[in-house]
Amino acid sequence: MTAGLEKRIQLAGILLIVGLLVEAVCLLWARPLAFILLVGLGGFLCVSGIVLYLYSLVSARDLNAER
Repeated sequence: MTAGLEKRIQLAGILLIVGLLVEAVCLLWARPLAFILLVGLGGFLCVSGIVLYLYSLVSARDLNAER
């Protein structure tokens, strides 16, 4: 069970890092499309990483309560 939890938390961290890298690159690029990528892709990756992290914590807690 812990291996699955660690994998999900690792994936959440990777999503957050990639989202922050996309946002950092978009800040260096001065075009209107950069803002759309910043908000759209970067925001989506960051939010999905946060949601996956929180879901991993909640689902692991539920599995421990069932035992």
